[in-house]
Parts: sequence; C-alpha cells; structure tokens
Amino acid sequence: MSLHLVLSAFGIFALDEKNEVIAKRVFYPDAKAAVSNLLEIGEGKTNSTIESIVADIGKIGSETIFVEDQMLARSIPDITGTSVKIADSEVIKWFRQNLGDYLTRLGIVQSQDEISGFRYNVGIQLSKAKLSAATSEKDLLVKNAIDAIDELDKGVNVLVMRLREWYSIHHPSLSDLVQDQEEFTRILNTCCGKENIGRDCLVKAEIPEATAESIVNALIGDIGAEMKEIDLTIIQGLAGAIDNLYGTRKDLETYVTSVMEIIAPNMSALVGPLIGARLISLAGSLKELARKPSSTIQVYGAEKALFRSIKTGADPPKHGIIYRVSEVHSSAYWQRGKIARALAGKLSIAARIDAYSDRNVGESLREDFLERVEEIRRQNPEAPPAKPPKPVEKDRKPQWKKRDRKEKGRQGGRR
Repeated sequence: MSLHLVLSAFGIFALDEKNEVIAKRVFYPDAKAAVSNLLEIGEGKTNSTIESIVADIGKIGSETIFVEDQMLARSIPDITGTSVKIADSEVIKWFRQNLGDYLTRLGIVQSQDEISGFRYNVGIQLSKAKLSAATSEKDLLVKNAIDAIDELDKGVNVLVMRLREWYSIHHPSLSDLVQDQEEFTRILNTCCGKENIGRDCLVKAEIPEATAESIVNALIGDIGAEMKEIDLTIIQGLAGAIDNLYGTRKDLETYVTSVMEIIAPNMSALVGPLIGARLISLAGSLKELARKPSSTIQVYGAEKALFRSIKTGADPPKHGIIYRVSEVHSSAYWQRGKIARALAGKLSIAARIDAYSDRNVGESLREDFLERVEEIRRQNPEAPPAKPPKPVEKDRKPQWKKRDRKEKGRQGGRR
C-alpha cells in the first residue's frame, strides 16, 4: 500500500490510492500556525506536526510515501519498512485541483470565500516572514559594509585631491614630498600652515622621521603664496573631516573582518576577509556565491573587460577582484591566469563550505593553493613566445549601398 502526503496552507493531508484523506493535521483558521509550519518544513526540519501525522501513517501501515517536494521528504522522520519518494503523483495533483471540494466535504471551511481569504492572509504573513529572515542574514550586513568602504574610498580620494590642490597654493612642496594620502591629511589636520609646521608637530602627526626632516628642510625654498588665518582654518577643518573618514574606514574594516570570521571563515583564511567580502557583495549573498562555478568567481569584478572581449573578440580577462590577492598580482604575467584559476577553484570550495557547513578547512585550502602556486611557477619559469598580431580586416561597404549608388547613376543618366 502507498500513501500520498500533501502540504498546503490549510494543513497536511495523507491520501490513499483512491484519493481519500485518511489522516490530516489542519492549520485552519490559525494563520500563524500555518506560516510557522510552512517555514519549518520548507527548510527540511522535522516538527511536532510532521511527527504526529507520521505516527498515524505508521499505524495504518504503508510501504511507500509519495511527496512532491524535496524539503517535505527531508522533514519526514524514518519509518521502519517505509520509503519516501519524490514524484509527480496524480493523487496529489487531483487533491490540489479539487482542494476546495475536499475542505468543504471534510468540514474544514464553509465557503469558497473562506479559502481565498485564508490563502491571502497566509501568503502575506509568509512573505513578510521570509523577507525578515532574508534581511537578517549576516552576509547582507557584510555586503553593505564593504560597499560603504568602497564608496568611502571614492569620496575620500576626490576630497584629498581637492585638498592637495587647495593647500598647494600656500605650501606646494608638501604635496610633492608626501605622497601618502592619509599622512598628508594628518599633517594638515595637526599643523596647517607653513608657520605651524615643525618637527614636534610632524612627530605628533605620526609622520616618519625621514619624511619630517625633508618637509622641514624644504620650507626654506618654498615659493607658496601667503594665506590668512581664516583660509587655513577652513582647510584644516576639511582635513579634519577627511581624517575622520579615514577613521570610519578603519572601523568598517574591523567590523567586516569580525563578521567574516563568523559567516565565512574559510574564505577569510584563503584570501582575507576584505576580498572575501567583496566577492560576496559582487555575487549578492554568500549562498549565491556558493552556487557560482569557479570560472565565474575568477572574473568577478572584470565584467566590463569580459563583455568587451565578447563583443570585440579580444582575449578575455584572466582575473577580476582576486587580482588583489598577493600570490596573483606578485606573480609574472604569464603565470597569473593559471594561479587565478587555481585560486578560484579553492574559493568555490570555501564558499560552499561556508554556506552549507560548519567545517573550518580554510588553512588546509590555503596550503593546497600555495603548493599549487609553487608548482605553476616551477612549470612556467619563462615567458611564452609572443603571439603574432591578429590581422585587421578592412571594413567592407555593404552591398546594398553599392546597388543604391548604381541605381542613382542610372536614373541620373536617363535625365
């Protein structure tokens, strides 16, 4: 004997081969109970409702239980002598097509309006619950944090360029001597103005001694224009605001690192928390990244170059955001493609483990990757011979234009 188990918003129903309901657990009219059961069973979890109806099925006796959903099959506990199969059952299809008649005949509802109203209520509550669960995922927090870091970098770079150009009117040698953006900002925030710059002030701004010495020595021959106190105060205020943004960026990096150690420890061990977070951001979520093949992970961040290669026939990019990994960008150019491919393969494994398991094998993946890097470098010590340039085809004029010109020439001759 075989049974067919159906899950709906109104409850769980067990049917025999004659389409008759022989066991049931009804949720109606409790919408909250329906939502909680649908969510738990949708995740493959076994709850009290499933256990109770399975106990009734065990008393009836059945060799096979047919279900239409894999998660429902996972949630059913083991029954001695009974197997669970996923199939497109005609009995289940018939039940769903005639659900209103079944519910009325069983005395669960009194009219079709009750069915529509309850379905609508359960659907709204179920959508809200799923949205709430999705927005509470930690990888969504990481995505927003790493995107905030990238946006801060863009804004800070523009502001520091403006700050350099503005302050160079007064002190042009400082911009040439201090290339580091953060150091330049700290100097102006601590001691803005040539008269205020000295060794003690530069030490307070945490500037290296050699750089501080060259700044002080360059003051003698500096040809910048004089500025009033009000001008320097405004510039110093802008430098202070930029310096605060640098502090905010460091706080965000610390936050991303701490969260990535929880949600993606294997990716963090393999490529670092910041690059791992950027891959999650590009994919949209950790589970989306885990679903991607390694070839996609390899070129994440190089989408423009990839589409350009598809359009023009140029060589496709060998790496995207993973170029920032030291083993990739520090290698010779002819080795980077193979190293990036090896790294993308390990990242694909790490993302799937982080998304669907609690295992911590990041260090092992890292060691395997480093061994592969050394193997690639040994096998490819020298650059390959240069490829001959591709022949450029001359643009051919469409044939229809030639025909149009000939036709116009004939018409002109007739005139």
